[in-house]
Amino acid sequence: MTIYVHNTLNNRREPFQNGEEGHIRMYSCGVTVYDVCHIGHGMQAIIYDMIRNYFEFKGFRVTYVRNFTDVDDKIIERAKQLGKTALEHSQDMIEASNRDIALLGVKPATHEPKVSEHIEEIVAMIESLVDKGFAYESEGDVYYNVRTYTDYGRLSNRDPEEMRCGARVEINTRKRDPLDFALWKKAKEGEVSWPSPWSEGRPGWHIECSAMAKKYLGENFDIHGGGKDLIFPHHENEIAQSCAAHDKEYANFWIHNGLITVDGKKMSKSAGNFLSIKDAVAKYHPETIRYTILKHHYSANINFDEQSYYDAYSRLLYFYNTLARIEELKQQFPNPEEKIPPGLEPPSLHEAFVTAMDDDFNTVNAIAELGRGFKFINDVLAMKKPKMKQKAHVLIRTAETLRECLAVLGLCEAPPQEALAGIQEYLIKARDIDVARVDALMAEREQARTDKNWARADEIRATLNEEGIQVMDGADGTTWQVQP
Repeated sequence: MTIYVHNTLNNRREPFQNGEEGHIRMYSCGVTVYDVCHIGHGMQAIIYDMIRNYFEFKGFRVTYVRNFTDVDDKIIERAKQLGKTALEHSQDMIEASNRDIALLGVKPATHEPKVSEHIEEIVAMIESLVDKGFAYESEGDVYYNVRTYTDYGRLSNRDPEEMRCGARVEINTRKRDPLDFALWKKAKEGEVSWPSPWSEGRPGWHIECSAMAKKYLGENFDIHGGGKDLIFPHHENEIAQSCAAHDKEYANFWIHNGLITVDGKKMSKSAGNFLSIKDAVAKYHPETIRYTILKHHYSANINFDEQSYYDAYSRLLYFYNTLARIEELKQQFPNPEEKIPPGLEPPSLHEAFVTAMDDDFNTVNAIAELGRGFKFINDVLAMKKPKMKQKAHVLIRTAETLRECLAVLGLCEAPPQEALAGIQEYLIKARDIDVARVDALMAEREQARTDKNWARADEIRATLNEEGIQVMDGADGTTWQVQP
């Protein structure tokens, strides 16, 4: 089936076409590493990790590039405050970023280039733009001349003339036009810098991505991604400089993910609702964060609140408890007869999952379709007929399909019992559960059952239920589980 993608470049849902058969080339803007990564960075990393996974699931080879901006005004300022060089500080933040992103189940990109290691490529692209008349030098700086690019504004659907009319008073007299943007900045005394034909300096923000994308993906590639907040000016400027430098389309498809709010307000340090990935993972199980993000369409803004996480806990407990029962079934029937009993045909999960994901990576519908598979398993497990031995094959096969599809989303990949234990640790901490007390009550309940004191056994169960603890009696004994 054809994958359809909403292309920001023309604001239309289009059939996806890649330039090289069997190969997807994709770039997403990475982090400016002046501080630790926040949950918005995590959201973007999860989304493009999912998109890369899905293309691979469909049989494509994917070259995925996610950069690090490791030199910039904020980095220089923060490094001064910490008594470090800019590159020392940015390297520390890159290492922290990699650790934090990995906590969310995000795999490394194919290439993760740093600006500081691609100065030669950046300078070469700027020289090309100057030679072609699209850029000019001014007192050691180099600026892109926006008036020379007639299609400027097509990604963000903005009219350059209207932008000029609305522009604030321009204080940078080195520019010819308020909309012109820096390709190269002359270094101030003490700042990190590199030699260039124009001055000792460093790159402007936008040129970095164009140069690194060209090196790893070519002058034209398939997909460029990033947050909606990057459409203008960053991505608009990338298009202008890359198309001017190479006289061809830069990226064929532009994908933009939504942004994060916390309790309905834009996330920011000044608002006091800034949530780093490290702090989020300390409070919430990492898989609940990933689930919460993918339970929304990638283009939607997401409001993070307590209820979002606990909804995710409930759903993941349901998924993993179901998969744990299937693991027990596999041990009980290691070689089940490969036969589907009449009336127990499983839902077409693989096909439904692909249909949902082919529709602009619609993880919302994909998760809903997989939920049907979990319901099927639990309904069949609850049936008295046919015997479990006869049902084992269809149940195990359905669970395998579910896990194959969920792996594309980066969900339910851990062994079920291991995952359930991890989730329980978070919920025990969140509810401040006294584990020793619960175990003592469970032991008392077990003795009451042995003594056939059913009233006391039921009373203990009710007490624990009121405290958010579910008591589960099974063939292999009784266990308890904290509910969100």
